[in-house]
Amino acid sequence: MEFGLTDTQRDIQRGARRFAEKEFDSKIGRDLDKDGKFPKSIFEKACRLGWVGIDYPEEYGGQSFGLFEKVLVIEEFCRRDSGIGISISLADMASGIILRHGDEQQKRRFLMPLLEEKWINTVAATDSVNARTKAEEDPSGYVVSGKKSFVVNGSIANTIVLFCEIRSSSDPDTVKPIPLIVEGDREGVKIEGRKTTMGMRMVPVNEIAFEQVKIPRDHCIGGEEDSLAAFLTEQRIRTATQALGIAQGAFERAIEHAKIREQFGRKIIQFQGLQFMLAELCTQVEAARSLVYRAACNYDAKSSDLEPMASMARLFATDVAVRAAVDSIQIHGGIGLMKEYPIERMLRDAKTIQNLEETNLLQRALIGKRMTGL
Repeated sequence: MEFGLTDTQRDIQRGARRFAEKEFDSKIGRDLDKDGKFPKSIFEKACRLGWVGIDYPEEYGGQSFGLFEKVLVIEEFCRRDSGIGISISLADMASGIILRHGDEQQKRRFLMPLLEEKWINTVAATDSVNARTKAEEDPSGYVVSGKKSFVVNGSIANTIVLFCEIRSSSDPDTVKPIPLIVEGDREGVKIEGRKTTMGMRMVPVNEIAFEQVKIPRDHCIGGEEDSLAAFLTEQRIRTATQALGIAQGAFERAIEHAKIREQFGRKIIQFQGLQFMLAELCTQVEAARSLVYRAACNYDAKSSDLEPMASMARLFATDVAVRAAVDSIQIHGGIGLMKEYPIERMLRDAKTIQNLEETNLLQRALIGKRMTGL
């Protein structure tokens, strides 16, 4: 198996790193995190330079690369600043669904505005406990009612891919999921209270109520494949990549600080116990990278073992990110707990992506189910 990057992929990696180092100022990140604001100007610049939508076909404004190249960009962004990197990488959550399952008209109408720095999209998939989201057919399309919880980008999304239940017209006893494209300003779409999360504070997380929302028939995303399962698989790889970037960034900050901090008249990097800690952490990060890269390659190759590999990558990489942030704080000592230092925010962001959309307990259950054939 070839583990090396091509020259083009290395250029993408270097370019994304240079962009992040130039644009992701630590003070800006700290202020955006404190105020709970999306990094709009940085996102717009990333769109103009082609870092967002790098996996779109050229006819829709992209560069016709795959998820693997997108992974390289996300990793570098989150390595530099966990909050800004996560928020930019989540700004096009719904793009994969529309790109791979939508028709020509849907792709041009709902994908291209994002690259023109105009629209942000999201996916609403998690039903509220007391108000499941259901669709009913009417002569012009669909009428949707219900409520979705934990909608990332809920208050800033221009386009929402909504997964809801609909009864089969041929078999009324059968209920199946249906993906519908809903504009954020469509009548009946109500953005409710923002959730106050531990991390990911630059990304608004909301509940959204759908009160008899009328959706045209041409807003239904077709295709024979299960688009929800495909979305979840891609999102697991994206989350794993965010975690990988955080882990790498936390590790590098630990090394930097250990080289300047002194105890007992020596740089702490000289102590063997700390070297052992860093060696184990480095090994964990490299193992996470191997899993994430393999999952992304499998996605692009449409491999048969994609689903378990995506879950393994997410499970392992998010665990490593939390551990790397905790160990880096330990090496930083007391100042690692201060909000002036980015490592404190990296821990909050790592723990949040580990649990917000899908927990690691769920990943273990999915891997176990696939492994045992149940």
